[in-house]
Amino acid sequence: MDKVYDHVQALRGASFEVPDGAVTCLVGPNGAGKTTALKALGGLVRPDGGEVQVDGAAPGTSSFPLGHLGLVLGPDHWVESRTGFHSLKGLAMTSGVPESRVRQCLEEAGIAAVRDRKVRTYSLGMRQRLSLAAAMLGQARNLVLDEPFNGLDPEGVRWLRALLRSQAEEGRAVLVSSHLLAEVEDIADRVVVLTEGRVLAQAWTDDVRRSSGVLVRSGERARVLVLARARQWQVEEHEDQDTVLIDAEIEEVQKAFSQEGLSFTEMRQASRTLEDWFFHVLEEGGQES
Repeated sequence: MDKVYDHVQALRGASFEVPDGAVTCLVGPNGAGKTTALKALGGLVRPDGGEVQVDGAAPGTSSFPLGHLGLVLGPDHWVESRTGFHSLKGLAMTSGVPESRVRQCLEEAGIAAVRDRKVRTYSLGMRQRLSLAAAMLGQARNLVLDEPFNGLDPEGVRWLRALLRSQAEEGRAVLVSSHLLAEVEDIADRVVVLTEGRVLAQAWTDDVRRSSGVLVRSGERARVLVLARARQWQVEEHEDQDTVLIDAEIEEVQKAFSQEGLSFTEMRQASRTLEDWFFHVLEEGGQES
């Protein structure tokens, strides 16, 4: 999809899917277009080109919107003079959700004890939890959350990770945006990289984390590089001058070192983190998996 704001191209042919039963993380720097993409999924902005579908239908066309899509766009859209309980109750009443569900969601979000306090007294983390409680009201089949970890303390981050993981395991499609990969490293099943409004890459995290070569530490670095060139191995040099990353199978590297009489102090299979992959994608200009 495409979206332009005041001559600024917020989205440029951005295209991705969010499968059921998985946590998909939309990552990218601030200003990449993540919030615009999420608003389009929620039916809050209309694309200038392309289309958006949620369960095969345009956003906002469901007869029970709260059961179709749970949307969290931040903690700052609440009426500050209302209590947390009445804020959720008002939302529930417009959709026929019973009061008992309101109380249950406040409990699940960990803010039942402050439900009768006015929102103006809530911390940023409490407001974020209130937004999450609202998204859960209709037990939606799809959850879309924009930077949901903002304002949460370490306990809250741990709680939210467990919540999102459980929602996916129950078969829901969960989409989370973040500009901090460390926030989503432990929960992401799939990652989509968005920058300057374009999707540069999307991949399953199992594929991202699989072996990315052999990490070798050796005091004979010069000979190691000669060997790599002779074998036509790609080599990535490390900030530690004695360490290199060789793009080959570990059995092949071990055999070559033995044949050449090369010594090493460490040799192990390397695996990429999401952060490694993310920066590789940015440097290479995009790749899709």
